[in-house]
Amino acid sequence: MNFADKDILKLFILVIPIFIYLIYRILIIFNNFNKFFDKKLLGKIFYNVSFVTIFLKYLLIIISLVLFIIAAARPLGKPIETEQQYSGRDIMIVLDVSSSMNAIDLKPNRIEVVKKGLHDFLTKLSGDRVGIIVFAGIDFVQCPLTLDYEAVSFIIDSIYAGMLPKEGTALGNAIQSAIERMEEKAEKSKVMILITDGESLEGISPIDASKIAKEKNIRIYTLGVGTEEGGMIPEGEDIWGRTYYKSYRGEIVISRLDEKILKQIAGITDGKYFRVTDINAFNKIMNDIKEIEANKAKIKKETKYEENYWIFLLWGIILFMIAHIIPTGKI
Repeated sequence: MNFADKDILKLFILVIPIFIYLIYRILIIFNNFNKFFDKKLLGKIFYNVSFVTIFLKYLLIIISLVLFIIAAARPLGKPIETEQQYSGRDIMIVLDVSSSMNAIDLKPNRIEVVKKGLHDFLTKLSGDRVGIIVFAGIDFVQCPLTLDYEAVSFIIDSIYAGMLPKEGTALGNAIQSAIERMEEKAEKSKVMILITDGESLEGISPIDASKIAKEKNIRIYTLGVGTEEGGMIPEGEDIWGRTYYKSYRGEIVISRLDEKILKQIAGITDGKYFRVTDINAFNKIMNDIKEIEANKAKIKKETKYEENYWIFLLWGIILFMIAHIIPTGKI
């Protein structure tokens, strides 16, 4: 029998001494009874106790423990051959997570609208590697390029505005970081999706970084998040449960979308600019990406095995329950 986690079977080293100890304890008990009690008196004291059922209870517990260990080791059944086609596009999502992404000009706020759109975008991908870089005053690779969309979806759920220790909007640095990650395993079709709500405030010039992306054949789609009217940025609640907003010199800060630089970045790299007011912007990007020539399709064969752990787990639970249901008295 094959096991997915063979190291778990080492736990049998613990089962053997436990079994020997239980047998030893039972023999000691029987020996003491025979040694210190008169047989007639012993029969009267323990007239309603079945030593056979006691032994059976211990035996069932040991067997169930063995079955639990086998289940944890994940016994494998017959092999299953699968094939998957990979188109080969590399898509790097570069997402602004500065605190202004909490602005409420989009409902419930900017970052939540973006996350919902990204989840919808993932469902339309097939065979494209996707990664995520988050940025504010600094940038961080939240997820390298991968085909594991479930993992990417889980990571998207964990993203929130203000998650990085340095505030700001370093667009150029984030673009440069994405270029470097996409070059590590360069593919033919490379797409960057830059999602932000503001102009570049620090770091290298985003225009210069975009020109480098153009040289590397990386097309950048820019998504402006927010409205021209802008929105207030919640910072917390007071003791009465009332929301208070970010302010500067006594005035409430209004975060407004700055589209100019984003349109320039998209234009330099032959990409497109979209304004995000709902998830439709992501659908438009997906339709445009499909028109880009994908890398030569690759067929990858994988061998998976049936998981049979549940059989051992089920019987382990059944025997464990029976062991606790069996009465120790004579029936």
